[in-house]
Amino acid sequence: MIKKLIKKVVIAITTASVIVASSTVATTVPKVEAASNIISDGWYYIKNINSQMYVEVANASDANGANVQQYTGNGNACQKWYVTNLGSNYITLKSGMAGGRMLDVNGGSSANGTNIQIWPANGKDSQTFRVVSISSGVVALQTKCSSNKQAVDVYNWSTAAGGNISTWEYNGLACQQFKFEACSNGSGNSSGSGSGSGNSSSSGNTSGSTITVKNGGTSLSSAISKAKSGTTIVIDGTVKSGSIKLPSGVHITGKNNATIDFSSTSGSSGRGITISGSGSKLSNFTVKNAADNGIFIDGNNNTFTNVICCYNKDAGFQISNGGSNNKFYNCTSHHNADPKGENADGFACKLHSGTGNYFEGCVAEYNSDDGWDLYAAHGAVTFKNCKANYNGYCDGIYGDGNGFKLGGVDNKTPGVAAHLDPLNHVLEGCSAVGNYASGFDRNNQSGVVTMKKCTADSNKKYNYNWPKEGTPSALGKKVTFGTAVIQDCTSKNGKNNIKGATLKGNCIGF
Repeated sequence: MIKKLIKKVVIAITTASVIVASSTVATTVPKVEAASNIISDGWYYIKNINSQMYVEVANASDANGANVQQYTGNGNACQKWYVTNLGSNYITLKSGMAGGRMLDVNGGSSANGTNIQIWPANGKDSQTFRVVSISSGVVALQTKCSSNKQAVDVYNWSTAAGGNISTWEYNGLACQQFKFEACSNGSGNSSGSGSGSGNSSSSGNTSGSTITVKNGGTSLSSAISKAKSGTTIVIDGTVKSGSIKLPSGVHITGKNNATIDFSSTSGSSGRGITISGSGSKLSNFTVKNAADNGIFIDGNNNTFTNVICCYNKDAGFQISNGGSNNKFYNCTSHHNADPKGENADGFACKLHSGTGNYFEGCVAEYNSDDGWDLYAAHGAVTFKNCKANYNGYCDGIYGDGNGFKLGGVDNKTPGVAAHLDPLNHVLEGCSAVGNYASGFDRNNQSGVVTMKKCTADSNKKYNYNWPKEGTPSALGKKVTFGTAVIQDCTSKNGKNNIKGATLKGNCIGF
């Protein structure tokens, strides 16, 4: 707890988004104001001050115990909340979805990190929150079940779409600060004032507007031509499009099983979406049938959440040419296949990709080549809770078939002799099942790769393929690789080659 609080204080001092009156933020908690009904009864979007994202029910799941997270504004009912005042600045918050469930502290706990969820109304303290005025229009929400010692909090100061909402000891800092933006009732789709407004006008072309793309309405290419940084393009249902290039800071989200069908593209230039800029957020839609990559990224600091790439003729997602600090959450890439089977990975973070690329909760399966391919990457990659299953065979096409292929000789840099880039990739909680070659494959990786709590099961060649030495064909000489760390990992129904790795902790099946 102390460690996290210190981190929050440091960030609060260094960010301009912290809205507090006191100059001694490191030691002073904002004072509660006694004014009545700081927030009036009615419907609101709730925007976090630090992340500028909106409190929502994850995946619009109208079910008991559904998780609450932050997400890019989209105007949907899962981001609408009805305030009812109970007196003394205590309120309840009802979800805008049909079930009318309430914002709820799981189990009524007063422990740091307790999850926030939705639950049927029960009148208990776990569904009651005290409004604390921080500054004009900015409030915190203390939890009554903790005797107001805890508050609603964006966990670990996350600024990512999908960042979790939980409780933490009240400190009044920006990760606990929210702005309530009035909106229409829960079943509507009216605009909030943030970048995720529900305004469906197709003529908007200014920062913060929303443009809806729908079959028979505004085309995706037309929406792109009108969009500026801060614009959110909403894909409504299935639409067809030619290749597009997404400008910096333009966001794409989807609703009603949103799908972009790129079947009209052709040839090696037939990528679906190309992202060379920065700061874009893509969420909740599917990309399919592109003649090349589904999504190609050589830009920086872009975020992808719940995006699916499938049935494309090259890698579903590809990061190359310096693309750095791109984050992927709960994305899936499946059934991508090129005619020869040698290129269509699920996720290709290769060919001079940069530093800081990150994958969490992502799945790659049934792709003709590898699940993940990091060949000739120039920066270490982090994986958390990712899955690579049954890669190497797709619709009669065979490829390399590794789950996580984690390196390779860089022989693609003009004017530079072939060489090994020692990259210290990290994999935690990942699994590889049923791949045509190896589950976790060194592929001439010379760095110190760390695998923690990973599982490999029933991969055809090796579960873990981590030789100590090798003779890469592009080098033409024998080399000794870095020693990997395999910690608390499991191998089932397969063999391993781990002469170039050190086992630590409780490893099973080696």
